[in-house]
Amino acid sequence: MRHYSRGFTLIELLVVVALIGILSAIGIVSYTKYKSSAEKKQAEISLNSIYLAQQEYKSNNIEYCTSDCNSQSKIISELFDGVDDLSDQNYTFKINSRTDGFEAEAKNKTSNCTLKLNEKNQLTSSGC
Repeated sequence: MRHYSRGFTLIELLVVVALIGILSAIGIVSYTKYKSSAEKKQAEISLNSIYLAQQEYKSNNIEYCTSDCNSQSKIISELFDGVDDLSDQNYTFKINSRTDGFEAEAKNKTSNCTLKLNEKNQLTSSGC
């Protein structure tokens, strides 16, 4: 009488490893899309904060902060009173001067995604 050991065969183990690999690949792709979507939404919220700060700046100074706010560090010092909520993001921010107002811009550091918000609170995106 023969006794067979009860265990998994090599084929069964290979199938399980292959399934885990496929599920991991799908999970990584989904996580990457989720992360970039969350980063984009955070940049949009920061642009709205810049917009509100610009409105307050204009009510105090009769004009928008444009030439004094053309870099991220100047935005932080002029509009946010030194409170830095922008540097930890995957986007860089700047304000461009326009004849009728301003345009706040957020550019992704690793991709071509650019978000722009003007003085009329109109958001446009390109490369996203």
